[in-house]
Amino acid sequence: MAESPNPTCVALYDSSYAILFDDGSWLHQGLSNKLINTVRRKKSAIEFLTLGPDDQWFLRFSNGDVGYNVEYDGLEHELERSTSLPYKVWFNSNNGYVIQDDALKCSWESVPFDFHNKLNGRQKSLPKVSDIAFGPNDTWWVSFQDETARWSPDLPSYIVRQLNKTKYLVLDPMDHTNYFMVKDNGSFEWQVNDDFDNDMNNDDDEDDVIYMDPKDIRYTQTSISHRFSNGESIHDVRDDLNNRVLSVSDIPMINVVRTRSGNSWSLNNRRLWCFRHAQNIYRIPVRIVDERPSWFNERIQQLENPFQIHVRYSDNDSESDSDE
Repeated sequence: MAESPNPTCVALYDSSYAILFDDGSWLHQGLSNKLINTVRRKKSAIEFLTLGPDDQWFLRFSNGDVGYNVEYDGLEHELERSTSLPYKVWFNSNNGYVIQDDALKCSWESVPFDFHNKLNGRQKSLPKVSDIAFGPNDTWWVSFQDETARWSPDLPSYIVRQLNKTKYLVLDPMDHTNYFMVKDNGSFEWQVNDDFDNDMNNDDDEDDVIYMDPKDIRYTQTSISHRFSNGESIHDVRDDLNNRVLSVSDIPMINVVRTRSGNSWSLNNRRLWCFRHAQNIYRIPVRIVDERPSWFNERIQQLENPFQIHVRYSDNDSESDSDE
């Protein structure tokens, strides 16, 4: 069996994402047609990609070419007047940005004050910046080429406690619950959404696909939203299954983690709810995955009844649906 490709770069912004793999392929969701068409016209693989507000983006191809779409006059002017080729660009949610040129020198605008101070000190001496991540509310993380890193004190604690063993981090400028990280040991951890889970766990090995009764599969949350990330109602999907407008094969396969105790846990709770509440569905294909999201072990230990789940109808509820 061929070894699955590993992600080399991830971009997150709100409900959009892109994953670049080391075999030159990429998977994505919610990207603009302009970005996708730019990639299609090139015969070179993408090496680096970032996403920003208002469908802004910057990408660099393996042949050294770059492409971008920016909405702010200051950033566009900065990119066009530069005598050096832009190497990387990072966006935040406050119309701010950092530009790194091909000499690895950085310039920036509208970034958090403590981040400005950290970079300003590094501009005067080596090593240079390696990667940057911006989160909501002026949170940030930056790594340097001497393999050190610094971060803002307001990052969520569940991220901070892992950063001393993290070599690559991506934050979502619009959602503090979304992140992707590469640990020092080469393992990956993330929390984004169910489609991202599917793309990260994509595996064509049919031996990993088994059939199960959905009522034997456990939830990994106490509650779910009544809508999928695309706005579709879970009740409508259940009804379409009942009325045979949809078949089981029309719905993306559920990813399932099996623990040593033999229990099966769904990483896609809204889809599981649809199958469990539809009539006469006793057998569905599921994909058994080895990679566990960072929240998995702690979450399942806190569930009192993993065979029941509450459907939320308020957008103000605090529990994230990112693992559904």
